[in-house]
Amino acid sequence: MLPENFFRVLKKKNISIFGVGLFLDTARLYVSNAPDALKILQEHDYIVEEREVLAIDLPNHQGALMEMTMKLGNAKINIEYLYGALEPRQKKGIVILEVDQPVLALKLFQNSSM
Repeated sequence: MLPENFFRVLKKKNISIFGVGLFLDTARLYVSNAPDALKILQEHDYIVEEREVLAIDLPNHQGALMEMTMKLGNAKINIEYLYGALEPRQKKGIVILEVDQPVLALKLFQNSSM
């Protein structure tokens, strides 16, 4: 199947895609209903895997991404991948990331102004 087909498959099942990263042979999706998306994509012969990720609200100011990654690095948490986007006039954006210690990383950001 062509990559655009999985977008259509998810849309037909009313699953929203909140974040997406497309690579040569891999797509990373942040969706409204991960268990249903997993099942539906498997039914359409996609090789899929559910991964635990963090969605972090990040303020839109210079150095915010550096501050977030420094906080993780100082806690010895490795980033497996990260993606996000925002426009200059937005006050905040969301960064999606997979880390090697999600429970610890979540604790770092639970009461954070970030």
